[in-house]
Amino acid sequence: MKRKDITGQKFGRLTVVRYEGAAKNGNATWLCQCDCGQRTIVDGYRLRKGATTSCGCYRREVMREAIRKNPKTAAKIGQKNQFAATEGVNLNATLTVRSTNQSGVTGVSFDQQSGKWNARLFFKGQLVLNRTYCSFGEAVTARQRAERQYLMPLLKRVQTPEAMSLMELLEA
Repeated sequence: MKRKDITGQKFGRLTVVRYEGAAKNGNATWLCQCDCGQRTIVDGYRLRKGATTSCGCYRREVMREAIRKNPKTAAKIGQKNQFAATEGVNLNATLTVRSTNQSGVTGVSFDQQSGKWNARLFFKGQLVLNRTYCSFGEAVTARQRAERQYLMPLLKRVQTPEAMSLMELLEA
């Protein structure tokens, strides 16, 4: 079956730049330029059927807005006194796996609709990590990288026994 050239066509926020090759399932993959400036490789079938319409920026915008519109979350955004504070951050809550967590890793969850893994980190009232990944391992790595970037400097400044044990967890 001959591949249909969709170069230059726009699908949602994505404009097809060029053919990129074939996926493992045999579908054509295309390099696309998103309206936000990012480039991403997308399965042609997903483009044509409308299953993929952005590089992930749209999902991030929707999630950010949903978090801010949630009355319970909105009421607490920016309130440092809500935390068992270490410079406004509840380190135990940030690093402890909740009972409702199904992935086994704090801040990593699976999105059934997209079939992708989400990695998130909320730090000092800001959502500093909110991205989707194709594999569980990529999401876990992103979450760990964000923890090291945002939490390690805080733990080093605090120097309490609790902070030291949490630092060992992050370094492992």
